Amino acid sequence: MPEGRDQKIGPTAHYTAYVWRRLGLKHADLFATGTGAALFWSFRLAGEWVAAVAPGVPSMPQYLAQRHLAIDHALAQAAPDRVVELGAGLSRRGVTWALDHGVRYVEIDLPHMVEAKRARIPGDLRARLGGRLSHASHDVLADDFADALAAHLEGAERPAIVAEGLLGYFTREEQLKIARSIRQALAGRPRGEADAHATGVFLCDLRAAEGGRAIRVGANVLKAAIRLVTRGRGAREDFRDEADVRAFFAEAGFTEAEPVDLAEVPGAPRVPSPARVWRARVV
Repeated sequence: MPEGRDQKIGPTAHYTAYVWRRLGLKHADLFATGTGAALFWSFRLAGEWVAAVAPGVPSMPQYLAQRHLAIDHALAQAAPDRVVELGAGLSRRGVTWALDHGVRYVEIDLPHMVEAKRARIPGDLRARLGGRLSHASHDVLADDFADALAAHLEGAERPAIVAEGLLGYFTREEQLKIARSIRQALAGRPRGEADAHATGVFLCDLRAAEGGRAIRVGANVLKAAIRLVTRGRGAREDFRDEADVRAFFAEAGFTEAEPVDLAEVPGAPRVPSPARVWRARVV
């Protein structure tokens, strides 16, 4: 890909894509960039020493691996026939699910990100995908975003919507608006008598302030890392605790919300983290 096009990609997308490659995740090589490598090693020199000297504090790669693998695990448990991922960035998940699982997958992002992502998928691979992977650009805060999501879910029996590393950049009011749009899209699908109680699932990660000193230190390290990697654009405020997260989902209209149990996630680092992956449903 031309370097000029790479420069349009957000820094967090570069960084996380390189972490996936370092972890050896399938299809991650497609999306790793030189910029991601530079960011990874720069941050390792500038901030990763904190994790080494502070027991229980996850490194940035551990935090990202824990989050990514937990979402992958929860997605596999949901066995979706359609996935829509918001703010997909340079994630390898869309290619993986479309190519290896045969699932229709829609990646939603900003227009320049969509262009950059498409350009990184070789023509021969796109042919093998057979149209199962598509890209679209929508404003997640738009009043008609729920309708746009519903259109992408049309015909799906077991839809899943994923937002990895996205909600933390928005204010609580904005998070609530996005979550309500997702709930509306999932709940508004026409369902027949046989699947009257069937529902889709929303998977996302959210940070909470509870958990003791290690979690507080970890949260501060991760916020500093985000500011560094995003060149000053920091993460928003954390939720107070697990009860606060549950109240958030209830206010958005979800009837079920549970954190993913990391003990059940194969390969996930067993380190305390201020963020947890949540699965929310409308029943």
